[in-house]
Amino acid sequence: MRKVIAAFASIAAAFVLAGPAASQARAELKPAFHPTKAVTIVVPYSPGGGTDAVGRLMAKALEEMWGQTVIIDNRTGGSGSVGAAIVARAPPDGHTMVLAVSGIAINGHLMKLPYETTTAFAPVTVVAYPVATLIASPTLPANDLKELAALVRKEGPDKRTFASPDPGSRLIAERIFEKAGIRLMNIPYKGAASFVGDISAGRVDTGLSSVTSGLSLINAGKLKSLGIMGTQRIPALPNVATFKEQGFEGLDENSWAGLFAPAGTPPAVVAAIQQDIAKVLATPEFKAKLVEYGSLPGGPTPAEFTERFQRDIRESGETIRRLGMTAE
Repeated sequence: MRKVIAAFASIAAAFVLAGPAASQARAELKPAFHPTKAVTIVVPYSPGGGTDAVGRLMAKALEEMWGQTVIIDNRTGGSGSVGAAIVARAPPDGHTMVLAVSGIAINGHLMKLPYETTTAFAPVTVVAYPVATLIASPTLPANDLKELAALVRKEGPDKRTFASPDPGSRLIAERIFEKAGIRLMNIPYKGAASFVGDISAGRVDTGLSSVTSGLSLINAGKLKSLGIMGTQRIPALPNVATFKEQGFEGLDENSWAGLFAPAGTPPAVVAAIQQDIAKVLATPEFKAKLVEYGSLPGGPTPAEFTERFQRDIRESGETIRRLGMTAE
């Protein structure tokens, strides 16, 4: 975890101290949104994780653009639902938002929430698409998903294990195994702090991780990557094939880290914030650093993000019911 934090600290440093040319380019970014006081971005996960680091990077850039303080407020618990609930109750004026991952679309199917997921938020935009990878212990006798599928078919279902630190990760892993026609035994974890280390140590065979979280151990040979989500390989893992390349269809979409305002926020305010974030995401230094560490830049319009968000709510519910998943 310290390596992940250090890596993202270097991203922030590079963005903030990228030199006169970068500073001049940022100074020329004209804001569409004009906050009248400090803006709070609630990150409903622990400090030091990938979403927190991306949020802090974006907050710094928006602070410079807007000329107002942008605060990152970590409010953990309930797989992101604690922080999301705070924003659902906040004044709908664009000054309080939540940066949440795809799991926010899943929580309502697995737990009782103090808000209605489909109507409590105004989706603003996706900040980043963290590329997901199926990681494995170095001792696992399989080097990609095709070999894992052959191994599980030979040994039988539920002989091999996979770790899941949250419902969203489990859901994507189950989709991968479903496409491969195999079944592994789920080992649930409370958060992401220890599951990557347990896979590296061989206590669990596989698990789904963002490339960001697993990259240092993969590069050190302490983890394997059996494949990545998406339609093309990424610079961070140039030798790792996509699942599509391996012959498994329907695994093209990565999860997202998206920004939400409270429902009722004026559409013009939501659109203005999205436009400002898109400007930041288009800057070469911001885009390059996201890609370098295994994420792809976002920037869809509020309408496009709303469509994806509502589809994820619907499709995750269908998958959860089909698999018989329950809160763990």
